[in-house]
Amino acid sequence: MPLQPTIIKLLISIGVLLIIPHIGELPLPFIVIGFSLLGWRALTLWFPNTLPSKWLLLPLSIGLAFFVLKTYGMSLGRDASSSLLIILMGLKLLESRSSRDTQAVIYLNFFILITPFLFEQYIEIATYAFCVFFLLLFSLTINNTQCHRLKNPGLLRISAAILFLSVPLMLIFFIFFPRMIGPLWAMPNQQSAISGLSDTINPGNVSNLALSDKTAFRVRFDGTAPKQKDLYWRGPVFWETDGRSWTLTPPKSDSFKRAKTINNEGLDIQYTLMMEPHHQYWLFALDIPAAAPKNARLTHDHQLILNKKLSRNISFNIRSTSQKIQAKPSDNDLNRALHIPDNTDPRVFDLANKWLKANADNQGVIKQALEFYNKEFYYTLKPPSLGQDPVSEFLFDTKRGFCGHFATSFATLMRAAGIPSRLVAGYQGGVYNKVGDFYNIRQADAHVWVEVWLEEAGWVRIDPTAAIAPNRIEHSIDPSSQQANSDINFLITPPEGFQQWAQQLKWALNSLDYYWQNAVLAYGPEKQLNFLSNLGIFDWRGMVKWLAVLSGLVLIGSIGAVLLLQKKSHDAVQTAYLVLCKSLAKRIGQRQPHETTTDYFNRAIKQYPQRAGDLTTLKTLYLNTRYGKEAEHSFIQQVKHFHF
Repeated sequence: MPLQPTIIKLLISIGVLLIIPHIGELPLPFIVIGFSLLGWRALTLWFPNTLPSKWLLLPLSIGLAFFVLKTYGMSLGRDASSSLLIILMGLKLLESRSSRDTQAVIYLNFFILITPFLFEQYIEIATYAFCVFFLLLFSLTINNTQCHRLKNPGLLRISAAILFLSVPLMLIFFIFFPRMIGPLWAMPNQQSAISGLSDTINPGNVSNLALSDKTAFRVRFDGTAPKQKDLYWRGPVFWETDGRSWTLTPPKSDSFKRAKTINNEGLDIQYTLMMEPHHQYWLFALDIPAAAPKNARLTHDHQLILNKKLSRNISFNIRSTSQKIQAKPSDNDLNRALHIPDNTDPRVFDLANKWLKANADNQGVIKQALEFYNKEFYYTLKPPSLGQDPVSEFLFDTKRGFCGHFATSFATLMRAAGIPSRLVAGYQGGVYNKVGDFYNIRQADAHVWVEVWLEEAGWVRIDPTAAIAPNRIEHSIDPSSQQANSDINFLITPPEGFQQWAQQLKWALNSLDYYWQNAVLAYGPEKQLNFLSNLGIFDWRGMVKWLAVLSGLVLIGSIGAVLLLQKKSHDAVQTAYLVLCKSLAKRIGQRQPHETTTDYFNRAIKQYPQRAGDLTTLKTLYLNTRYGKEAEHSFIQQVKHFHF
């Protein structure tokens, strides 16, 4: 079939929409190439002579394929595949000379539509893709009918009907098709940075996250939530330091063997935690996790360690407790918790010994240390830079810092005083979403605190930041009004007026995203089995059986619906015409098979010349409705008022 300009215009527009989500994800040259090829094809609509021949397209295709190979090498991964598909789409459009060619372009576009989900899987991307998917269905109907106009309500209705009929089948496959988390959905870019906490703590490095409003995880409590100041989300535990930084040591098998669950239902806090992928092994939990959830293990220092790095959204049902960790540490743990590097500044020991002499027990030392921080230190996001000995420089010179400064220096002072201590990294606080009834814990809530060992109380959490900046613990940081070189703003005063409406809208969008992630992105193998087990389906055989049965029923129902829609029905004009014919038949007899509409009206006029004017008007109006003139309403009204 000859190619219609209409379908080319539509496919160029769809091509632009398909490239837009890749801006910022793919290298800029491939975005420019994609838009350039589409622009070239658009130019040919006004200047047909610019349409390239196959002798030009062949070397161009080879050159662009070589450019992809040169950029990405032999690895046909996410970025390389997406770039190649975009180029192929533009080249195929330039090659298109018939409707068969454009059909191939449309099928190729369906594959390109999937590629943005390999980068991000936000609900905004899904909504955007759904709209483009509808346009692709519309382009199929345009191409197959060779329609000359895009403004075609009939074809739009057909496309919408196809999309509507496909939704039940899509839902059935989503629910029952065995979930396999394989290479397609686990293709993180190895070059990309990992957001969130790292496995090393340097004084002040957590402050970099205080400007990020990005979500770390979300939490929904089964009952009453703890107070804001008690929301300490425990992550990795740091024991080792070289004086400049604290380094995370992966737990050994002995740590898992020594782990003990805490069983005290009266003090338990139940909640569901939805983790964002951070490509690390640790899982966060409200301090202290009483037991390990599914797909995680508990260590003796109450870390939750995942069986594999978290590369997708997963929800965890976690149980925490308010009890203290009172199990006596081993000799090895005590040695680790008391180790101080040899290059520690003597002033650190002098200060610690001063507190020891002034107090009768360790609790007195801790109290005096907190008073020391409260009187002489200042909480800020813009601390002075530190040199080779960050702890002593911070303690005795700069005295300005963030939670990383306070926690690392406090733990060092405790060890110098002979009090075992360790660092715990995680998050503190969170923003409560009143619309969705959950807490949103952001990167801005990243925090570091200290745990000290006391014989009479066990491991006790000490947060020196709370002594210096209680607002940081009782209220969350407001990154929306935060700047890198400004004072810290906290979410203390409830917003009013327009800001309140904006907050409500933000909560609603955040809630929508939460349900999207919980119901769709987190619907992995574990959640699928848990859900289907409630329906009596326990393995993949049951999934396949129900998938086949329900898919068959939906297909039969869809085919029946299509046949029902295709059943011939009279329009309003034809219905009015048949009523008129029935009325005329009582006077002049039935219309004969060989008799045209004009002949039938002429026969009626001949037999009833006194009604010739009305019958002639009806004949003219009816013929006009059948041959393109807008006379439907007038004909129907005339039939209603016609009587013998």
